[in-house]
Amino acid sequence: MMHRRAAQKAAAAVAVVFLVINAFVSFNSYDVDYDPTEISRRLDGTQRTIRARIIDSLRERRGVEPGDPDFQRLFLARLEDLQAQSELPTARRTAQRTLDNTKQIWMRSDKERENELVEAHKSNVMNNEGVWRNVEPLSVCGRPTNVGSRADLALLEHARVDKTCPGANSNKLLLLQGQQTYGQTGNNLIEIQHALQYARDHDVTLGIMDDSWPLRVLLPMFMAIQDKDKTEWQNKFEKEFCVKIFNNESELTEWDIVQWDNLATLGEGRGLKGMDEGYLTSKKMFVYVSQAPLLEYIAHQSKILQKLYRNYNTGTGTTSRTWESVRNMCSGIDAIFGEDSNKVVYSVLHSRSLEGQSGVKLMQRMSQSSGCHPTAALDMEPEYIKAILRPLGMLKFPILVITDGQNFDVIRRLVNDEEIGPQLRLVPGNATWLGGDVTLAVMSNVFIGNPASTLSGFITKSRLALGFGHSYSFRAKNEDGEWVNTCGDTCVFDRKIMGSMS
Repeated sequence: MMHRRAAQKAAAAVAVVFLVINAFVSFNSYDVDYDPTEISRRLDGTQRTIRARIIDSLRERRGVEPGDPDFQRLFLARLEDLQAQSELPTARRTAQRTLDNTKQIWMRSDKERENELVEAHKSNVMNNEGVWRNVEPLSVCGRPTNVGSRADLALLEHARVDKTCPGANSNKLLLLQGQQTYGQTGNNLIEIQHALQYARDHDVTLGIMDDSWPLRVLLPMFMAIQDKDKTEWQNKFEKEFCVKIFNNESELTEWDIVQWDNLATLGEGRGLKGMDEGYLTSKKMFVYVSQAPLLEYIAHQSKILQKLYRNYNTGTGTTSRTWESVRNMCSGIDAIFGEDSNKVVYSVLHSRSLEGQSGVKLMQRMSQSSGCHPTAALDMEPEYIKAILRPLGMLKFPILVITDGQNFDVIRRLVNDEEIGPQLRLVPGNATWLGGDVTLAVMSNVFIGNPASTLSGFITKSRLALGFGHSYSFRAKNEDGEWVNTCGDTCVFDRKIMGSMS
């Protein structure tokens, strides 16, 4: 294997040298003769040389001829571009090998739990295939995931295989209703995941009113309705997530709806919203912290996320409440990379200000629980970014920023950086929306997020569920002044680290 790699590298080097020599045959700073019949200008006896192709391109596109004042400068610039393009496939393969060899999604700050995860991973790789052998591989926007791989099966081994849905043997119902929610989309996604977990933990049915906020949050991105007759869609949704959808309140008469004695206290100081039962249940689900064992919790939550991405929207279908057409979750990836989206290597940064000082306080609490730097993920300084990307060889490839738009200083610093600036890419305005940004980040080779952001948390959880490593949110400097991870990818699921955001 080593000899073959060495041979491949040698062949690539020879090819690059040949490209340069071939382009400079008979090249002179002051006088360039062009003879299309000259044998030295043939690569294989039929195809014209690179030098000839550059000359023709400059002539047709710029109106520049050999001997013109700008010819040498433009020729050399174009040659440099071609050389960089010829080296790109090799650079991609090198970066991909580096990413594969340094993926550490099981890394933990707590040594005991690190050993627990590693040992579980080792033991279950050999024993899980009987239960999960039918897990189908999954691609999103033409980019493959690791769903169905041996490592993924080891993760899912800890998901309890239930023969029936929660609450199948009782009439207890956890009901999500109304339009009022606690927080924005990142919070709402956590609330939905927590509600599914609550139903499992307490063996109750999760009910969702057809006109309520959970479907308003999910359907623009996942599980769009494909027919005006919602019966088939409703049956599929209920089966996928083990829930019950109610179309009107009269259907609730036979159910015993879950009540909480302390629910009203969650609405204190919120005015009329604080008295809205839908809002209170939404907030109750946000603050709910499952006591399930960590590995079981990760596995169950990962199964939920995998089901969502098996049903991501591609631009066809509508939402439930307003019947609005849905957008394509691949819009951001397609707009930037086009036909190369299935093979391109890229990184995504999530810049989130978290509303000024409140964000700083939240990051300080996160720093205390995880050991991460209290402001680095907010500031996104170039040196912080480069300390992650440089060892991975990712500074040669596109870097995209998704942001709440509240801190343009971050963008300005990155644009002005000599290494990062040339690689920064912007999503076109007509392709920028929440679902497109989320998919762009989830399917990236490297993701740099903010541990105090619920949206960053959802992206990192999704990446783990799809088998991706290289999600960086928990970072701090060690005693030698080097940036290191203080907590692994799985920390986003850990209640001792994330609290209610787990």
